[in-house]
Amino acid sequence: MNGSGKTTTAAKLAAYYQKTGQSVVLGACDTFRAAANEQLRAWATRLGVEIIASQTGADSAAVAYDAWQAAAARNQNLVILDTAGRLHTKHNLMEELKKIRRVLQKHDPAAPRHRWLVLDGSLGSNSIEQARVFHKAFDLTGLVITKLDGTSRGGALVGIYRELKLPIHFVGLGEQPADLQPFSVENFADALFGLEE
Repeated sequence: MNGSGKTTTAAKLAAYYQKTGQSVVLGACDTFRAAANEQLRAWATRLGVEIIASQTGADSAAVAYDAWQAAAARNQNLVILDTAGRLHTKHNLMEELKKIRRVLQKHDPAAPRHRWLVLDGSLGSNSIEQARVFHKAFDLTGLVITKLDGTSRGGALVGIYRELKLPIHFVGLGEQPADLQPFSVENFADALFGLEE
């Protein structure tokens, strides 16, 4: 979704996986939002991560293809693609995601290995419908929940998990790279019910 923190999350994921010893290429597949490339490029420079990008308005599937090829040529472990934000009701943008998937499957029939939806933890029950539609269209493999450092406690996550059984891989708790953390059920339950020490 627009404004959920996808671009920042892509960069933070790159930082996280770098710390585990893996090499990463970022693919700037948000060719729709004018400042998306610049934002991701700034993060890539800050983190020392290679980025594959194109100009605003370029074919996002072509950028994904180029990022995959660059990673393969350089023996990199991971490709993380930052795609444009989109409402689940925008058919043409949903089709764009399907095209990215088809292009990647030319390299690997199982690609992309993970399809994570980034959700703003402050949105509440609207998140359930978003997750439902994206899961139906793309067979999601998990969620990343952002903006849990504010007053919201992300209670809609319980409903999403109950209905879709999608694992939550990471949560965003701030602006710094280290603020993206692997999800912990125990920590989330403590925060949700006000049991933090």
